[in-house]
Amino acid sequence: MSKLGRYSANRIKYQTVTDTTYTATAADCGTLFVLNNSSGVAITLPDGLTAGAGWWAIFTVDDVTADCTITRATSGDTIVGAVGCPTDAVAAGVTVAATVVTFDQSGGAAVGDMVTIYCDGVGSTGTFRVTGTCAT
Repeated sequence: MSKLGRYSANRIKYQTVTDTTYTATAADCGTLFVLNNSSGVAITLPDGLTAGAGWWAIFTVDDVTADCTITRATSGDTIVGAVGCPTDAVAAGVTVAATVVTFDQSGGAAVGDMVTIYCDGVGSTGTFRVTGTCAT
C-alpha cells in the first residue's frame, strides 16, 4: 500500500530575494526565487561541482525597475540555453550568455519573466542549462 499525504506532495521551496545580492547554495536546490528589489538583484549560482547533477532552481522577477542578473560562480562553469516569448520570436529583455542570465529592464523585461536553471554535473565543472519564458 502506498502512503499518501502532504509530505509526498511536490512542494517547491519559495524565497523572495529583497537584498541586492544573493549567493545560491547546493541547499537551495528546488527553490523558486522571486527577485524583488527596485535596485536590482545579482544572484550568484553555486559552483557546478558543489551543486552537482540535478541541482535546479526557478527565478522570476517581481520588480523590473533595475536589471536582475544570475551569474556563474566559477570560470569553469558554463551557462547555456534560451528564453522564448509567446508573442515575440526573441525574448525581449531576457538574455542568456555563457557567464550570465540577465533580466534587462531597459530591454523590456517584465514582471513574471521566468527562467529555470539546472546543473547537469558533466565534466570537472558544471553546465547550467537555462529554459524560460517571458511574461508578455
